[in-house]
Amino acid sequence: MAQSRATSTRSRLPTNANIVDLDDFTESINMLVYGDSGSGKTVLAGTANEKMLILATEHGLIAAKRQGSRAKGWRCDTWSDIDKAYKWIKDHPNHGFDWVCIDSLSEFQQHMLRWILDQAMAENASRDPDIPAIQDHQKWQNMYKRYVRAFNALPVNMLYTATAFRKEDEEGEDLILPDILGKDYGISQWTCASMHIVSYLSVRRKKDTREEFRRLLAKRTGPYFGKDRYNVLVPYVDNPTMPEITARINNKPRPKKAPAKATPTRSVARKAAPAKATPVRPRKAPATATRRTPTRKATP
Repeated sequence: MAQSRATSTRSRLPTNANIVDLDDFTESINMLVYGDSGSGKTVLAGTANEKMLILATEHGLIAAKRQGSRAKGWRCDTWSDIDKAYKWIKDHPNHGFDWVCIDSLSEFQQHMLRWILDQAMAENASRDPDIPAIQDHQKWQNMYKRYVRAFNALPVNMLYTATAFRKEDEEGEDLILPDILGKDYGISQWTCASMHIVSYLSVRRKKDTREEFRRLLAKRTGPYFGKDRYNVLVPYVDNPTMPEITARINNKPRPKKAPAKATPTRSVARKAAPAKATPVRPRKAPATATRRTPTRKATP
């Protein structure tokens, strides 16, 4: 009966719809790594070596170079450079890279806003070069979303980096998110929702040796936002590398551990403690009567 219902359902599916079995479904990875300056975001991107193309929207490639990275870097000092890089990647699908990194998304946004203000000044020379008008905010927010969607849709894995910013939520609780401006922290949350993985990278020290190591947190922990749709990096990975992350994602997801069954408690009947024996006092032997020997009177 179940098989006939499945066959009936498939026969009703439209033939021109893009429907595939989930076992055959694949898509490129979209990952966002954020953290404080100096936490090692660019170094992490460089561990992919020749499989990585870094679109450097800020100065910092030297950090990956000093660690011996063989990745390729594309300097994007203006928005025109970023747009040119996007079009090249789209028009050359056989570029040979497994990953493209935008380092960083925070400066990516600033280059976009600078371009919008320059365009506005070209039309009106009296405009302030540094203060966006009301209509400019809506422009760059919509434009930012459009380009993030476009990069995510490319047939290549995308890695984004961003600095971190701290804020209080509506309930007064601390919240640490990627430093992406717009609608309070609404655009930052939208960016996180557009990613498969959002992780916080930090530098820590071992308690015993005080040796430094890096921890990639991919799960919401305290004020730090994190998520992992693949469920392969949670809750964290120490000293991560891009080859390790890629290998974990490409493997089958780890099975969830079944909750341990509660062991039934047997009611053991307690043995009654033996009654204490009442000490028996020894009976006194009856006194023996002493026979008196009759005394004979002396014969006169």
